[in-house]
Amino acid sequence: MVALCHATSYFVPSGMYVIGEEKMTSKREALIEAAKELLWERGFEAMSPKAVLAASGAGQGSLYHHFSGKRDLAATALEDVAGELWAQFDAIFGARRSAIKRLMAYLDMPREALRGCRFGRLANERSIADPVINPIVQKFFTDLETRLALSVRAAQKAGDLPSSLNAKDTAMMLNAIVQGGYVLSRVHQDPMPLKQAVRAAKAMLRTISSMP
Repeated sequence: MVALCHATSYFVPSGMYVIGEEKMTSKREALIEAAKELLWERGFEAMSPKAVLAASGAGQGSLYHHFSGKRDLAATALEDVAGELWAQFDAIFGARRSAIKRLMAYLDMPREALRGCRFGRLANERSIADPVINPIVQKFFTDLETRLALSVRAAQKAGDLPSSLNAKDTAMMLNAIVQGGYVLSRVHQDPMPLKQAVRAAKAMLRTISSMP
């Protein structure tokens, strides 16, 4: 899926040949960073190769040197975004705190409400059914729901959540609350709906748990 960066030589006025691997790698990374921002800002369908080149500062032809096309670049960018987000999730879910507090910490994560979820914002595009893009987006949410469900089960085992709860359903609900908050914040152009949704989810967890 990801185009590999190979070292090449290029001629300079002095007559010396130099290896251009580092230069090529930086161009590739610049393309990925530009794609990450444009996917968040515009989505896949409105992210044109021309806009990527302009935002990255890469020259004409760089995109197709490093990637097979727009889809390949977008897939690479989304996988990079997933890695960044999972670094944040791992810090939350792997922390030495109770499972119920891990769930609260997930809800309390800083979020840019008006920009939307970096993956969820693709749900209303045709690209959500794309055979390359969809598996990346789907895996992100599936893995997140799995991690949330594990924390729900751990909280149940610790006696902090009722055993009658369905862990998978609860995980899906928490994810849906956050995603719905993003949607309503973007609709109203106000960060408050996401804050309200998160606040309500936390209040619900406190009500059914043994937390003070």
